[in-house]
Amino acid sequence: MKRFLAMILALITVLALAVPASADYASKIPATSCEVWCVMDAATGQILVEKGMDKQMFPASITKIMSCIIALENGDPEQLHTMSYDSCHSLPAGSTYIALTEEEVLKLDDLLYGMMVASANDAANGVAECIGGTAEQFVQMMNDKAKEIGAVNTHFVNANGLHDDNHYTTAYDMALITRYALNEVEGFRKYWSEDYHEIAPTNKQPETRFFGTQHSMFVTSDFYYEGCNGGKLGYTEEANHTSVTSAERDGKELICVTMNSQKYEKYEDTIALFDYCFDSFQTVTLSKRDLQGFKIPVYNGEKQVQEVLIYPDNGVDVLLHRQYTADDLHLYYDLPESYLFGETIAPTLRVSLEEPGSAMYQDLGAYPLQFSVNDLEDAVLDANSGLPVKERGKFWRILGSFFKWLFLITLALSVIFVLLILVVRARKKALRKKRRRSRNAMIAQAQRDAKVRSYTLNEEERRRTHTTGRSSSGRPKR
Repeated sequence: MKRFLAMILALITVLALAVPASADYASKIPATSCEVWCVMDAATGQILVEKGMDKQMFPASITKIMSCIIALENGDPEQLHTMSYDSCHSLPAGSTYIALTEEEVLKLDDLLYGMMVASANDAANGVAECIGGTAEQFVQMMNDKAKEIGAVNTHFVNANGLHDDNHYTTAYDMALITRYALNEVEGFRKYWSEDYHEIAPTNKQPETRFFGTQHSMFVTSDFYYEGCNGGKLGYTEEANHTSVTSAERDGKELICVTMNSQKYEKYEDTIALFDYCFDSFQTVTLSKRDLQGFKIPVYNGEKQVQEVLIYPDNGVDVLLHRQYTADDLHLYYDLPESYLFGETIAPTLRVSLEEPGSAMYQDLGAYPLQFSVNDLEDAVLDANSGLPVKERGKFWRILGSFFKWLFLITLALSVIFVLLILVVRARKKALRKKRRRSRNAMIAQAQRDAKVRSYTLNEEERRRTHTTGRSSSGRPKR
């Protein structure tokens, strides 16, 4: 009995040790040295963790992310630009540059690589003049785009990020801008992830220019991070070190922004935050059954003329710290009690934690809801869910299609089954005939063999009788 209990305990220990290490996760956000930071999901814009992300800060050269956006959305990388005197000679001493000269002709593509990879301020000035005509017009385009994206706490004064008291942004706004660039701007990732570039000789420079990225997390270095797919750094005395970095693991892409950091600590903080978020967060889906549908009246003056049917067209995916479940979420449907005829309709679902916690950011973001407008006579809703009938009709169509294919597959399998039975029966019948023929042949052969043996015995008896004169009984023949 004792031996049996010992075996059971040993088995339990082995099974416990066999639990994957991924089941372990941190429940506390790691300590950091930078002043403000945030980590955003690149797909949805959800903030996973943050510290002071809405505080206005000086961005330094991470400004160039917006400059790249404006250039790619308004220009052609193959177009040529002639550098002006101001774009080459307006830089303060000690700032980063790639020695572009007045009247030098370059492709916008090379200027973008110089701006994003080498963080060259003269290249950024060239980009601004190439796209905006003037630096001032380009800056206006940058600020307009920031408002369009939703970066409401951002204001740019130049295209390169050199210090100005009125040139500021926030960690959240920079994450928002970077998310837009990664998802919406064609060609941006090419410059975002490049670690090396060469500019061929130009009309003013007979030698090839070589330069590489200053970002250490996606090149071989002490701070290399597996899954890192690009980034941009910044530095001025006033801003200190700033960084924006993206990384992808297991289908999740995250953006990390750090501001007012130290030279190496920005990497350490980014790595710690990435590790925490990748290891501690998982995707939780709120299915359509978890959500609600609504019927909102539409008025023209005081008369109700229509109804707006608001409903979740699909489930909602959120990233949730592993210590929480869907039961810990609060769902708030942001929609009015009624609409005025012709009014813009933009209903949303906001998701947040029921109670704030130390493991993640409480607000999980807003998600748009679908809607349709029906006349009152045609507005038929499901009494229980409030979803429009067309969704139920779609469901029944899908169900009918499923059963149709199920019937066809079943019919095909039945035919195949019958054919198999017929084939098996035919083979059995043929095998029986073969066995019967074989048995008859064996019987005929046995009969032939018996006749041969009988004839042989008679012949031997005859020979003996002839030789001895006696029959088989031993008596002499007469």
